[in-house]
Amino acid sequence: MADPSRRSSSKHAAIVAAAVSLVATSGYRAVTIEAVAAAAGVGKQTIYRWWPSKPALFIDVYDQLVAVEAPDHALSAPRQVRAILRQVFGLYAATPASAILAGLIADAQHDDAARHALIHGLIGGRGPVLLQPLAAARDQGRLPADFDVDWAAEMVVALIWKRVLSGGVLDDAFAERIIASVFAKVAP
Repeated sequence: MADPSRRSSSKHAAIVAAAVSLVATSGYRAVTIEAVAAAAGVGKQTIYRWWPSKPALFIDVYDQLVAVEAPDHALSAPRQVRAILRQVFGLYAATPASAILAGLIADAQHDDAARHALIHGLIGGRGPVLLQPLAAARDQGRLPADFDVDWAAEMVVALIWKRVLSGGVLDDAFAERIIASVFAKVAP
């Protein structure tokens, strides 16, 4: 008899792979739960068992596509942020993650459930990636005691999201502009 957890994990992986493939070929807006189910070879009820909505599914897909590794803590805060940005920009270039992000933001403008999923599922879960190196640097005296870690992280995210929504380029030059803005009053 087959192991049910293995069967479930294989269905889960098939759903995520189908969602990624469909967004890559058709765009976020065109993808439906029905299309994901058909491409994954599962029933819609299987998807809804794990994700209550399309935004919830795609937040999970986004998290899997944009799994950012913590940078070396020995690096300065600007260098840690640079390492994070390079990882994120590379993942955006190699996957449909930026299309998913843009679609989730668009959904959140008119759908309260999508907004809740975006705020609590994506924003809330990803904050530590930027906050931890900034807070650690501040706490260790490598940044001023009054350095506003939350504001700095918000600036970084806002600049990236604006660039994603406007179809702008996410490259090293943009990363350097972000770093210069965030750390304008801090020596490198």
